[in-house]
Amino acid sequence: MVLSFFGKKPQGDDKGKGGEPTTERPGKGESTTTMDFSHIAGGDVGRALASAAGKIQVQEVAYEDVAAIEEAAILYANANDEGAKSVLEQAIDGGGSQAERVWAMLFDLYRLIGDKASFESRGVAYAQAYEKSPPVWQGADPVAAAPQRDGAPAVNLTGNLSGTARNQFEQLARIGIKMGKLRIDLSRLKGIDESGCVLFNDTLAALRQGKVKVQMNGAQQAYLLVEPRLKVGEPEGRAFWQMALALLQGLGDQDRFEDAAVNYAITFEESPPSWDASAETERLTESAGLQASPKVEEPAPQRDCFVLDGVIAGAQPEVARKLAIYAAEHSSTITVDATNLIRLEFVSAGSLFNQFASLQGQGKLCVIRHPNEMVAALMRVMGIDQVAQIEYKKF
Repeated sequence: MVLSFFGKKPQGDDKGKGGEPTTERPGKGESTTTMDFSHIAGGDVGRALASAAGKIQVQEVAYEDVAAIEEAAILYANANDEGAKSVLEQAIDGGGSQAERVWAMLFDLYRLIGDKASFESRGVAYAQAYEKSPPVWQGADPVAAAPQRDGAPAVNLTGNLSGTARNQFEQLARIGIKMGKLRIDLSRLKGIDESGCVLFNDTLAALRQGKVKVQMNGAQQAYLLVEPRLKVGEPEGRAFWQMALALLQGLGDQDRFEDAAVNYAITFEESPPSWDASAETERLTESAGLQASPKVEEPAPQRDCFVLDGVIAGAQPEVARKLAIYAAEHSSTITVDATNLIRLEFVSAGSLFNQFASLQGQGKLCVIRHPNEMVAALMRVMGIDQVAQIEYKKF
């Protein structure tokens, strides 16, 4: 999948509609490894759909504001409400933000967490800044309790890893550098080719350079996929060897690492990577990847739209499956009502992205109606706005 990170600092006039910087998209026909993002992951996705006339407010957003929007969206998706609140409040207090979208997110966050006092206090400041009436408090059920994550976005790699997923991995590195930590789950990989190894190695190098704490789950499964390609004395497949050493480092298996390093030196007649005793990579246990998510009612097909509501957290493949079934039974325009969607976590956002991209490839227009500003921001970060049209609430 392709993530749309609109926090890239603009250069010159390289901007998209509404003054938001654009990011490169994969070319037509590219296939990529499927990535599902949790707590937080192709095809021809491109820049897809025009904004709905009269329904979407297009605004100039400063780079600093965009950075705050992205960070707050990620924190909120990780159930870190206080962290998201702090980021948005600092964006407004620090520089007197002129981006109404930042204000809209903060007001929606106050509403979602039931902080009416802060909502009304900020309303006064908003009225003074913009010389118009602030939004009116509308009661909302507080966000359903969810186990707060450790702040590390996670990506689950599935299928066959190849070099065609480079755009996705570049975005993955950006997530890790932004958050300072990242989880990578390799347990569902079915195959890895040499270009995929190069991609994985390059990404780990970028993360190390950015001093990102990386946690690996399923490294043993990935190692079993590359181990048959390690031929001692046959100087080929260097990328397989380098990935194998990285996986052994992630597993914390120094003995096997040292044996493989010796064989690498024999095979390529050069110094192998050294064991990094201070590396912050660590192995995740299977149980660490199975955190409980709040039980929520899954959306069911409605007569005129598909409904996403409540808290959609963790791996919920039924949501995407039911959306696919609903879309198959309806016309070329698929309306998704997100009015009552409180929180969308990363793994579910990745799954929905893949489904929306698939529907777009079928020539269907997907319209997501009225998500709250915190969810809408995550959808933009995840690139969902590139494969579906988002109709924002009037602010």
